[in-house]
Amino acid sequence: MRVIVIGAGFTGVQLARKLLAENRRVVLIDSDAERVRDVGNQLDCAVVHSAGNSLDVLEKAGIASADVLVAVSASDEVNMIACSLADAVYPQVLKIARVRNYAYYAATEEAARKFSEMTPPPPGRPPFGIDWMVNPDVEAAKAVTRALAHGAVGGIVELGRGYCIATLALGAASPLVGLPLWRLATVEGWHYLVANVEGQSGAVLPGGETVLSAGDRIGVLAKLDEVSAAAALCDAGSCVVSRMAVVGAGRIGTMVVEGQRGGGRSFVGRFRGGWNADSRMEIAVIDEAADRCRAVAERFRGVRVFCGDSTDENLIREERLDRYDLAVAVSENYDRNLVTAAYMKSRGVGRSIALTANADVAGMALKLGVDVAVPMRATVVDSIMSHLRGRNVTGVHTVCRGAFEIVECSVDPSARAAGKALRDLELGGSGLVLMVHGADGTSVVPKGDTVVDGGASVVLIVPAGDMRAVGLFAG
Repeated sequence: MRVIVIGAGFTGVQLARKLLAENRRVVLIDSDAERVRDVGNQLDCAVVHSAGNSLDVLEKAGIASADVLVAVSASDEVNMIACSLADAVYPQVLKIARVRNYAYYAATEEAARKFSEMTPPPPGRPPFGIDWMVNPDVEAAKAVTRALAHGAVGGIVELGRGYCIATLALGAASPLVGLPLWRLATVEGWHYLVANVEGQSGAVLPGGETVLSAGDRIGVLAKLDEVSAAAALCDAGSCVVSRMAVVGAGRIGTMVVEGQRGGGRSFVGRFRGGWNADSRMEIAVIDEAADRCRAVAERFRGVRVFCGDSTDENLIREERLDRYDLAVAVSENYDRNLVTAAYMKSRGVGRSIALTANADVAGMALKLGVDVAVPMRATVVDSIMSHLRGRNVTGVHTVCRGAFEIVECSVDPSARAAGKALRDLELGGSGLVLMVHGADGTSVVPKGDTVVDGGASVVLIVPAGDMRAVGLFAG
């Protein structure tokens, strides 16, 4: 696969690193000369000093033979124009653009929706020639909303057909502590698969002899409606959220509130689908900007809005915010989110979610007692990588601070794995198959004798960047 990436900032470089680790051919384009020099010394790929919104530059970079164009420069306009120019001449190239401006994103998404719903569909390409548009705020809001839906007991990766991987912390009182995995079935009520274990010594793909310790964070494969039961056995805390304080009244904070109050073709309408908003939840929004507070108060009836500092002890005490079940810190100041989430928990708030800059800071947040840390940049990279792993890969989710990836993929009838039992596949240490979704609508947690048929789909957990196991299921 040949990929051209416009923008050599954090996201562009992270994408390039992942792709190079998988032996993909990458060309990076950036208009900042100093950045081009730095990245050129870091990565073993071609780095071009130029603006990306030029067809001539794209052609010199090899767009004619490229498989994918990813535009993640700092300018939304450059990203959109680059995709549009490339699509006009090279429509066969998959085009992905990061668009930070929500107005651009929402308008384009609505146009794409109307385009797809026309019967018969008109000839032509999607708006601006962009096959996939990624908005960082929307991706982060999705991650926060998934965690909130299950009481913020841990990060949630939805796997389809009612299943998920829930990252749960093991409390000292959990009956699982001290047991090797092969003995977990002896614990009353435990019938879940442990996909990964992250402890003091790092993250591992567990085996039957792996012993669980208090403080470990484990990835639990469970049905969505069983997360509460699994969390209780892990001593991970309560899943009931009846009072929520949202710190930050910007785009992401507004989407989180929208997730409970609903509203038309909104974030809820596009993402939440069948999950019903809980209009009974008591919600407070805190922000220091008066105009944002006023906008939230006007838009959402019944939401308590406070214009002030979320770490102000007087505000917390006088407004009784310390009795809330959950604090969601999602301002644009990632460092402040970390402090706010930890502080509000120390003042008595039951659980907390913090939006952080990256996975490393997310790890620090967890050590400070924050229950769920959502790394903004990782959500964007995951979303883009889901479209860069081959035509049979439908989803990629980073877990354990980047150590592992959960990969959803379809099984090609001509794949080496098609028609074989899992015990006959040479997975070695390259990954574990967590689920098999049959073409007939059935879903199973597989055993060694489970046969994977062509047309089915599987969910695997693999070391980050190691796609050997995934390759067994591709044609």
